[in-house]
Amino acid sequence: MFRSLLTKASLLLTFFSTATSAEPQVWLAKDPQRQFVMMGSIHVGNHQLYPLPTAFTRYWPDADGLILEANIQKHFEMPAIPEAHFTRKLLPPDDLRKLKDLAAEYQLSTYHLLEGPPWLTAMQLQMAQSLKLGLTPDQGIDQTLFYQAQKESLPIYELEGIAEQFRILNSLPDHGLDLLQVTLREWHLLEEELQCLLTAWQTGNNAVLTELSQDIALSDDTEQRLLIRRNQNWATQLAHGSQYQKGTFLVVVGAYHMIGEYGLPALLKKQGFTVEQINTAQPVSCQSGLASQPPP
Repeated sequence: MFRSLLTKASLLLTFFSTATSAEPQVWLAKDPQRQFVMMGSIHVGNHQLYPLPTAFTRYWPDADGLILEANIQKHFEMPAIPEAHFTRKLLPPDDLRKLKDLAAEYQLSTYHLLEGPPWLTAMQLQMAQSLKLGLTPDQGIDQTLFYQAQKESLPIYELEGIAEQFRILNSLPDHGLDLLQVTLREWHLLEEELQCLLTAWQTGNNAVLTELSQDIALSDDTEQRLLIRRNQNWATQLAHGSQYQKGTFLVVVGAYHMIGEYGLPALLKKQGFTVEQINTAQPVSCQSGLASQPPP
């Protein structure tokens, strides 16, 4: 459950669209001693996400390491969470009714959804929807590449780790209540949104990804904790980490971590790297349904 934080919108927002071949954006950041080949990840998927773009895979044979958000095989035991932080203590009655309706529809235990913090409840709901749509974590981009690297003895590095991801999630305002409320209140739009997200990712359409990210009604504090601060920390690690001072490294993190002025490409450029997109985006016609919705 803590293998990765997905996107700023939701931790498990994905849906596969079969209309286009996979060609997500690939970025190259380099200086005289090293280069980072960067691609945004979709963390749950199916076989139709593959093959990955040659702009990324051509660097694999000579890479010195794969850099991910977290090493999924490291043991992590979730600490006890105070009852006052449980969803049943924090969720307003209208949202609670919606949660119970979704639990019945997806055959989930209402008890288990309520006996944990809101961010965990949001993750469980998103995972249930993904599984119903035929998407699984073991066919997600980063997990697939993790096992390939492990099989080929390619060194694997992590930018934060599962324990740190738990700490970030547990530090969200009201323990992720707004994240859960966005999930519940915009649930009927998610299938359309997920189709658009995956199409934009597959075609490398940064403009649509940016629009989708801006449409999600999260608090500024939640966005800072889930996205901006993490990106800034990762950029600093890549620029100054002793293990990354020479060679070629493949960097795979959640798709929304790659876009905008606080995305990894932009932040590494500010660190003095030469940064360029090394494949071409394709047009994509999908429109965010959230843009016309009032915030919760």
